[in-house]
Amino acid sequence: MKRLTLFVFLLLSVITILAGCSSEKPLLIWVGSESEAFYTQKMNDYVALYNASHEEKFPYKVAVKAVDTASAGATFLDDTEAGADIFTVPHDHLGRLIAGASSIAPVQSAELLAQIEANTPEIYFDYIKGTVLETEYTFGIPIIAQALILYYNKSLITETQVQTWEGILEAAVAANKQALSLAGADGFNNSFLLLARNAQTLESTVRIYADGTLQDCFASGDDTVAIMKWGQRFFTNPNGAKPPSESGWEIELKDGISISMIGGAWQFQAAQRALGSNLGVAKLPTFTLTSADAYGTAEAGTVFQSGTFYDTKMFVMKKNSPRAAYLEDILLYLSSIEVQEESFDQAANLPIYKNAVTEFSGFTGDTVSANLANAQVDMFQFGIPQPFGKQSAFNIYYYSKGAPDLIMEILRNTGGNYTTHAQIKAKLEVIETIWKTGAQN
Repeated sequence: MKRLTLFVFLLLSVITILAGCSSEKPLLIWVGSESEAFYTQKMNDYVALYNASHEEKFPYKVAVKAVDTASAGATFLDDTEAGADIFTVPHDHLGRLIAGASSIAPVQSAELLAQIEANTPEIYFDYIKGTVLETEYTFGIPIIAQALILYYNKSLITETQVQTWEGILEAAVAANKQALSLAGADGFNNSFLLLARNAQTLESTVRIYADGTLQDCFASGDDTVAIMKWGQRFFTNPNGAKPPSESGWEIELKDGISISMIGGAWQFQAAQRALGSNLGVAKLPTFTLTSADAYGTAEAGTVFQSGTFYDTKMFVMKKNSPRAAYLEDILLYLSSIEVQEESFDQAANLPIYKNAVTEFSGFTGDTVSANLANAQVDMFQFGIPQPFGKQSAFNIYYYSKGAPDLIMEILRNTGGNYTTHAQIKAKLEVIETIWKTGAQN
């Protein structure tokens, strides 16, 4: 009997110790590296406000950690148990996160749902919702809007030159440098030509999972063939666009190898480090087809506006988190208009709430940060939301099955295999097939 009593005592002790360890696990929040310091301070503020308004103190320590938002969804799915209670993802990751029975929790709080409904532009409603077991839920809490823009060395490029790729190339030739560094050869960072559209009509024949349909993809229209031919001349010019390298775009800008780069607001601080007071920010430039580029209905002299994907970055919650009771109140605070505005002031994150352009003072004035905000807003009319959140296959087929590599092969005319318009068109048709099936044939 004594042995049994001792065993029970020891067992209860172990259970108590394990329970104590579990309760000490922090409430974990993942954000982009550019936002880590800001959201750390905001959570300090939140806990202080909570403690001031409740008899019992906030029961968890809070850890805000920097995790690349482009890979946060995949990192979470690799080990959901170790994954964050709250984490930041672009809206196009939603399909993977809710596949099957869903790994993230839907929003249940009436107050948080009402705030999302009141503050979020209608265009984003489809991208924060998903269907699980035939029921639609709101999973995403929007906090940031973003689009690709141009960072450039304004000591080498004039305000007139920066409006066109031809002007930037002219500046690069004069300085004996390269016109552009790419941040990546993937289908996001290198989308400015694929998504380009007629600058006058704002039209493009490109379709990527139109209306959430797997088979509705098209990228071999006359305009796209001609644009890729123009892009090929830009990428093969000794002073033209520079593919990604081991040194990276930040070093290339800092060391004067290149004079511009295409990036997002999350790269703003790095661009400032690279160029300091010489940093300029602008919407992506236009370019004009020549007779060497013209194809079919895409005639010489046609001006095209570089395009972009645009996103909402949103918070999502771990499904069945032990700290679930506290997450939605935290998100009500972190997604508020006031915190969105502070996020721009301190971390250059563009507010997403309705009427931010007219109501937020950060969009006014001749400052680099105001230019950053307005350049993104200008690009929204020349872009499309990433259409990859409806099905998990969309994101995988578009980004991870070789299509971006083939676009880069066309632009670099690898092996001289894409010299003619017919060769370019044939490879674009292969890219369409990859988008639809995940394979080249």
